[in-house]
Amino acid sequence: MPDIRKKTEAAFERFGHFIYRRRWWAIVLITLLAGAMISQMPGITMDLSAEGLLDKHDPALVTYDAFRDQFGLDKMVIFGMEPGQVFSFPFLQKLKKFHHELEAIPNVEEVTSLINVTAIRGEDDTLVVEELLAEWPEDAAALAALKARVMAEPLYRDTLISADGRFTVVLVRPALHARDLGVDPLAGFAEDPDEPGPIPQKLNEQDKKELVDRILALAGRYRGPDFPLHIGGVVMMEEILKRVTKANMERFLVIASFLILLLLTLLFRRASGVFLPLLVVNLSLASALGLMAFFKVPITLNTQILPSFLLAVGIGDSIHLLAIFYRDYNRHGNREQAISYAMGHAGLALLMTSLTTAGGLLSFVSAGIAPIANLGIFAALGVILALVYTLVLLPALLAVLPIRRQADVDPRKLPGLDRFLLGCGDLANSHPWPVILVSGLLLVFSFASALQLKFSHSSITYLPVHSEVRQACHLIDKRMGGSINLEILVDTGREDGLLEPEIMTDLDRAATYAEGLEMAGIKLGRALSVAGRVKDINQTLHGDRPEYYRIPGSRELIAQELLLFENGGTDDLEKQVDSRYRLARVSIRGPWVDAIGYVRVLKHLHEKFSSTFGQRATITVTGITNLMCRTFSAIIHSMATSYLIAGVVITLLMIVMLGSLPLGLMSMVPNLLPIVMALGGMYWLKIPLDVSSIMIGSIAIGLAVDDTVHFMHHFRRYHGRSNDVRQAIHDTLTTAGRAMLFTSMILCAGFFVLMLSDQRNLQDFGLVAGSTIIFALFADLLLTPALMTLIYRGKSK
Repeated sequence: MPDIRKKTEAAFERFGHFIYRRRWWAIVLITLLAGAMISQMPGITMDLSAEGLLDKHDPALVTYDAFRDQFGLDKMVIFGMEPGQVFSFPFLQKLKKFHHELEAIPNVEEVTSLINVTAIRGEDDTLVVEELLAEWPEDAAALAALKARVMAEPLYRDTLISADGRFTVVLVRPALHARDLGVDPLAGFAEDPDEPGPIPQKLNEQDKKELVDRILALAGRYRGPDFPLHIGGVVMMEEILKRVTKANMERFLVIASFLILLLLTLLFRRASGVFLPLLVVNLSLASALGLMAFFKVPITLNTQILPSFLLAVGIGDSIHLLAIFYRDYNRHGNREQAISYAMGHAGLALLMTSLTTAGGLLSFVSAGIAPIANLGIFAALGVILALVYTLVLLPALLAVLPIRRQADVDPRKLPGLDRFLLGCGDLANSHPWPVILVSGLLLVFSFASALQLKFSHSSITYLPVHSEVRQACHLIDKRMGGSINLEILVDTGREDGLLEPEIMTDLDRAATYAEGLEMAGIKLGRALSVAGRVKDINQTLHGDRPEYYRIPGSRELIAQELLLFENGGTDDLEKQVDSRYRLARVSIRGPWVDAIGYVRVLKHLHEKFSSTFGQRATITVTGITNLMCRTFSAIIHSMATSYLIAGVVITLLMIVMLGSLPLGLMSMVPNLLPIVMALGGMYWLKIPLDVSSIMIGSIAIGLAVDDTVHFMHHFRRYHGRSNDVRQAIHDTLTTAGRAMLFTSMILCAGFFVLMLSDQRNLQDFGLVAGSTIIFALFADLLLTPALMTLIYRGKSK
């Protein structure tokens, strides 16, 4: 194995000579390669929806798509209003104008409010179906009658108006498909009837943005003391979260770039030492984003960390290579020799660190969550591209740019930085057992704390606490019993199956049970189904007598009543049943709380509905809430696999790198300690494991091992020369140690900058990831030298 390592290092030296002699070819080749990828960047998109978190073939998402195709979107924009007097002429007049202007906005499928909600009444043994305010009240008496009628209608309470009659909502449902497909309206009358028609296109991100922009602009014109508007709902939350994310990403890149520039200036104190690493890392970042655009992979809640991550991680390769190049070039002044020496000295370590980092990231591919898998793929590609640009473009540029020699630092006048590094090495070398004992105690304590971590998934908490949308959703939850829907499908398996009195009665019983259910700290709101509408029709046709607010006892009566309702000109039934009366939908309002609680609730509802219907119907749970639950359940299971894969792959790479099974296993101790410490710290800081923080382990193990690789690589080289442990530690820390310190500082800057985000999940991720890098650095400055001291003590002079 040592021979293989020496041959590999020699090959890197020869490659350094090769690049130097063909520097212009290398520059042109990399420029063309990077240019092809970067040219795709303008096509990058962003998707922060719950659907975007799952693979398109996931069964839960397939079911949800079929549900939306049948019943339309279950995501809405919700306007909550508490004007003091809902039933007053000024408010209702303004509400009417507002309602109709909302309907005129492109790509709005439907607007529902007190203005147009369906109302029924009996007249001469017939059923009259009309809009609630089809006849506008003319005087105070008519207004009072309207209020009495609304408050007496069970289907309105806690769906459109609060139980106290002081809070009302307007529900805006976007279209599933774009209205204008650019198709000739006569295309349906083509000569060939078998010729397929145009395929409807779902709203794209630009359509959604324009829709929300128009809604916000309209709300801005109407909002006032007499017309208070609180804008919530899933559609609004996702769009605002997207805008916050975009603003944060731009801010992170600017701040992280400035911090990296500052640290590079302090480290190298020369223009090339600042310009070249920034060029390499920005090329790798832009190339990775270009590949995402080419493969139509959008920015998501998980991949939004990619720019800051690659900016911080990708620059480490350049720092290590430049540190060795400048040191040798300053001594001898031979540029080709310095490039070759730096490539031979650092090339293998750079290759291994890039492979271990990419290995940790590629473990995400096993995740059932598309954005996490995509983060692993494209972050790993970015890391490999940074390595390629460092090993090909950087030496070529070093060969052509003007670089002046600088005097070496007098070893008798060590800078404070080197004194700190050597102090850590001497402490570990002189007192290895105390260092290992303290590390062991930290490991045990942190592991015990990490076992108490809790899982969480609540995307609304990613918005700032002061966010208008977040506050509006909580207000609507409080006043109306919920702002998101739980959707349950009841499939009888046969045409007209829903018309059976037993089935309809079971549907009513199950929906009534769900309404107001309290479990896992969640209280559900109204449950709407066709059964409620049948009871309402039955009561109306029997003079509004309370005893007739029930399901009719015969199939014929149910069918007749529903036919009367349909013939009234309303399409309300299309939102609750399919055209063959085989499939029914039960929509249950729920508050926007942690999806972890909804896992129990949805499971319980599925069991309750299944036991209620028995063999008479098949029960399916779907809707946006179910997707949130499915997402995090998949994350929990897949990340356990990811952690295992990352640990095994990186351990194997370390064994190959060090050429020794015991040494490879021992080297993983300093890498696992900082990760366990970070997870333990999350418990004490009350940071849950969510869709962002749960990735820290696999990311951190790939990064933490980098410093260990550089330390072990240089230590083995120096120990082989001097056969003295203390001297080998000193030589390692005064060469690779400084680069390790600065790369760790840059990584910390790249992660800590996320704490400036307006999103809580990114703040937590930045804090924990940055802290993990600090823990990893100290583990490599103290624990790794202590372990090397014990292992090699018998071999030293």
